[in-house]
Amino acid sequence: MKVALIGAGAVGGYFIWGMENAPKNDRQFTVVADGSRLNRLTEKGIKVNGNLYHPSVATPEEAGPQDVIIFAVKGNATAEAARMLPPLIGDDTVVLSMLNGADSEEIIADVIGREHVLHSIIMIASRRFDDEIVFDSTYNTTVYYGAVDIPNAGKKLKMVEGAVSDTQLHFVKSNDIMFDIWTKYAKNISNNLPQAVLGVPAALYTRSEHGLFLAKKLWAEVRALAHIRGVDLPEEVGIYECADSSRYSTLQDLDAKRTTEIESLCGYLLDMASENNIAVPYIEYTYHAIKAIEEKNAGLFDC
Repeated sequence: MKVALIGAGAVGGYFIWGMENAPKNDRQFTVVADGSRLNRLTEKGIKVNGNLYHPSVATPEEAGPQDVIIFAVKGNATAEAARMLPPLIGDDTVVLSMLNGADSEEIIADVIGREHVLHSIIMIASRRFDDEIVFDSTYNTTVYYGAVDIPNAGKKLKMVEGAVSDTQLHFVKSNDIMFDIWTKYAKNISNNLPQAVLGVPAALYTRSEHGLFLAKKLWAEVRALAHIRGVDLPEEVGIYECADSSRYSTLQDLDAKRTTEIESLCGYLLDMASENNIAVPYIEYTYHAIKAIEEKNAGLFDC
């Protein structure tokens, strides 16, 4: 079986760790990259939780058609990375997207066809420190996956099971993958973004009534939009169970003065709200606040 990974970042590092520590069998695992990313991975490898790995690295053309592809780039790189997919696609290839949000599968399907795309999410506490990927091994890292209206769904779900069955990677077949995706999406908006605006860790939701207020308002707005897509989220806001010191991905990006995923996280929701004439003032404010912080980090306000 041929398994490929696109995206060797904070999330992709988990799959490199799992595949490189698995028993050696007839599975071929390849990290697909191009340009400077390919050169860097080839020359330096990647360090995950203190161990240096040198996985097989290839361009899409060198790797050729795969059985299972794990798509784990950042949201703001989705369209660019999706252009690497066509040389990797065979008749029965399955693609799993690990991106936040609810539209990455749509973007990928526009490139390679809906029949190749399973829906999935990953729950993981991971971060990048300089040249090392660190994920919390005490946190229950899990990939949930499922099929939504595609042909030969049973066969494709079994292909994923076969790709990871002898690894330490934790994959669970979901009974309602769209509910799972939108639940994580709502948590990302309501947990990830207020702390990024304020520059504080997850204690914002356990120690501050004001932080919890913001999370509740954002959750309610995402819940209203999820309903349009046929997903009924609970009224009560979902708060991640984690250490008060946790800093989620958007805050990590702002701390490092990197461009965030705010366009992919909020853009889809803002477009949906506009199309359906639904007011989402908290999402709209949060989007513009984080864009302004990015501008500050880029030096726009240095006077």
